[in-house]
Amino acid sequence: MNVLLTGASGFIGSHVLIQLLNSGHSVTALVRNAKKVSELAILPKVQVVEADITDFKTIASIVKGHDACVHVALNYNDTSAYDMLMSDTAPSIFLASECAKAGVSHFIYTSSTAANDSIYAVSNPAVIAHTNAHVTTASKHDPHTYYGATKAATENFLFGITGSTNMRVTIIRPGYTFGNPALPGGYTQPDRRFHTIAHAAANNKDIEITKNDGTQFIWAPDLASIYSHALKSNNNKKTYFGLSQSFTSWEYVALEAIRICNSNSKIILHDLGWSSFPIMFDVSDIEKDFGLQFQSIPHISTHLSFLLAQEK
Repeated sequence: MNVLLTGASGFIGSHVLIQLLNSGHSVTALVRNAKKVSELAILPKVQVVEADITDFKTIASIVKGHDACVHVALNYNDTSAYDMLMSDTAPSIFLASECAKAGVSHFIYTSSTAANDSIYAVSNPAVIAHTNAHVTTASKHDPHTYYGATKAATENFLFGITGSTNMRVTIIRPGYTFGNPALPGGYTQPDRRFHTIAHAAANNKDIEITKNDGTQFIWAPDLASIYSHALKSNNNKKTYFGLSQSFTSWEYVALEAIRICNSNSKIILHDLGWSSFPIMFDVSDIEKDFGLQFQSIPHISTHLSFLLAQEK
């Protein structure tokens, strides 16, 4: 296939790019700044286009001739609800609309578990004493942040577009995605907690963790494989959580960092009253539809070893 990929130089986008190339696809890689990851320009079967997703003129000019569009780019601006709407939701819907008009057959959107992020709100009693809270793709949107709102709103608009055009839509909702750079000079995850833990362990400093805090971490190449499987699927209006099957705590991550580098660091647990029963997202659909199931623990060790090597 000939695939248009947005956010191709970013952390998740670069892993998706490698997966698409390994699957034999040709990719038009839309990037905000091509100089940040120069390796993109020398990859075979990749055409790099430098533009922001708010550059509507460029977007409209490049969509034609693609079989599918994988939209990973996020134009984050949480200054206000209106700013988030105009910087991310509107460009995403413009891109999808132009793809539909140009005859692109499949649009894959990178949403987020944040479409239901009210379950993590500090004021939400479910965080303080939840009892096996379970989120499925059928759970109603319940955003608590502008980031969650832009993801939920875009999902709804996309289903509206597929309802009135021939373009199929797939939604992928990643959770906490971690990993080593996909390309030389590329990025790890923007969240810095793995880095902070590795730095503390390498320097024998105390590591502060919230008791029972954690998530269904997913290794970036595993997440990328969901995109390639979705691309081969004929499903429409399907939503998938991009997560591992098991909950892993940040305390485990800290213990593993200490073990790997034989650190003298101590873990300081802050008990905020969080229950030991974790909030879980249902990942059964990626197993049912694609035969995929993931565990994060082996990859956590790999990633920590990478980060700890940088501390030397």
